[in-house]
Amino acid sequence: MDQLNEKTTILLVDDDETVLGVGSLMIQKFGFKVLQATSGMEAIQIVEDNVSDICLVILDEKLPDKFGTDICKKLKEFEPDIKVLHTSGLGKSLADGGLECGCEAFLRKPFRIAELSDKLKEMLETVPE
Repeated sequence: MDQLNEKTTILLVDDDETVLGVGSLMIQKFGFKVLQATSGMEAIQIVEDNVSDICLVILDEKLPDKFGTDICKKLKEFEPDIKVLHTSGLGKSLADGGLECGCEAFLRKPFRIAELSDKLKEMLETVPE
């Protein structure tokens, strides 16, 4: 797990530019670097190219090219130890069944900075200072 402590980049995957902008600002406020993807295929490529830096993927369920649950499964096949925080405005139905894809947690959109902070602390061993 020491390697996880050295990773300080979060990949934010969402097709909504507002969510990407505001979410990135929140993540940066916690001291993380942010990479962004607007589609599932882009997210997979970014993880493949940056796997040694990414500590967490925040993944929306509804993307233009694939469902987030499908992307999560592909990410876990490529890198079984990658942590995935699933997000959706679809709510409780996804929270109940969405974790079957292999993601570690769920956060309903729209989320607030305090909720995101709590999830990051819950999922990551350390938070950059």
